[in-house]
Amino acid sequence: MSAFTIFLLAGWGAICNVWFWLIVAQRRARRDGLFLDGAANRPTGTSVDSSVPSVCVVVAARNESEGLASCLRSLLAQDHPELSVRVIDDRSEDDTFDIAQRFARSDPRASTVRIDALPPRWMGKSHALWQGTRDIDTDWLLFTDVDCKLKHHAVGRAIDEALARNVRFLSLWPQQSAGGFWEHATIPLCGGIIALWFGAQRVNDPDSRLAFANGQFILVERTAYEQIRGHEAVRSAIIEDIPLAEHAKKSNVACWVASGRNLVSVRMYDNYASIVNGWARIYVGALRSGTKIVLSILWLLLGSLLPYAASFGLAISFYLNWKSGAETPLELICFATLCASHLILMMIASYRFWGMGRCRRIDLIWYPLSVCVVVRILAKSWWWLTIKRRIPWRDTGYKIDGMGRIVE
Repeated sequence: MSAFTIFLLAGWGAICNVWFWLIVAQRRARRDGLFLDGAANRPTGTSVDSSVPSVCVVVAARNESEGLASCLRSLLAQDHPELSVRVIDDRSEDDTFDIAQRFARSDPRASTVRIDALPPRWMGKSHALWQGTRDIDTDWLLFTDVDCKLKHHAVGRAIDEALARNVRFLSLWPQQSAGGFWEHATIPLCGGIIALWFGAQRVNDPDSRLAFANGQFILVERTAYEQIRGHEAVRSAIIEDIPLAEHAKKSNVACWVASGRNLVSVRMYDNYASIVNGWARIYVGALRSGTKIVLSILWLLLGSLLPYAASFGLAISFYLNWKSGAETPLELICFATLCASHLILMMIASYRFWGMGRCRRIDLIWYPLSVCVVVRILAKSWWWLTIKRRIPWRDTGYKIDGMGRIVE
């Protein structure tokens, strides 16, 4: 074999090795208790205070009249006894505030705050959450979104886990409740890119600098929230959740991230355009690096599309070799073995990952198409971050720097 052939084989083998270790990491996630269910799952040797801590569930809403009522019914149906709910209307132009007020009038646990203006260099959601939590004095704050639906025991289960693990900042990955074709085909892989950069073992390691949170479910002790200056500390961040977790970890606030697939579900986007724009914004705010975005694209091309593309070339090569009656070259056998190994390892890891989020595994049949769409989303986020330096969200355009921070 030539040196170049050996180099190609070694590189392909390294890619297969990455997939192998991703499978190992998935098994470790189960071992480490990173999947919360409805029953107590306390680590051995821990205990939970017998008193019931109070919690306020905080929801920032902007023009969310369509889904707000369903969200509030889900929150007010929680079985946690010391619970209140606050809706922060962030400059809505529809009936969001009126719906929130109706719930507040009918249930003393509910309240609402209206935000009328957005100061410069503030992201709207962060400003709303910061202003709306100033007078809350509960033991815990739970930040969630309108598009999230919580099982009736979700809040109590999350608090139980936080107390059992002795952490003051807990965030959950929700189940993806996809509806249409593009949601089923692309959103699991979109989340997979985030999972590659923010592995649970590393973000949960107190000695690691890496931190992560999912803004759809962040439970934080109120005193810890005040200690890290809350959302004021991340006011210029395009997405607030990961920077908030980074501030918490830097301030020595114990953090924990787990799967809440049995507790929380979310439908983030319901059409192709909103998936592309929404996830491009997420990648800008989560990765905050043109280099990381390019590396993500390369991984999708080499780590996911390569075996599909190579299988066609290999099939033609085997056919031509068979037709000519020549002996099959060793290089061709090696490449075919690696291609098959790559496909098998990739499908095992993907099958497991789709199951972790309760996603439809049948949609893995569209995996190459999914990869192409996510590459397009990443390319758009790279354009916004490195060239355009401006990102649109809802009805506002934000000028950003190369780290994805608002500059005006």
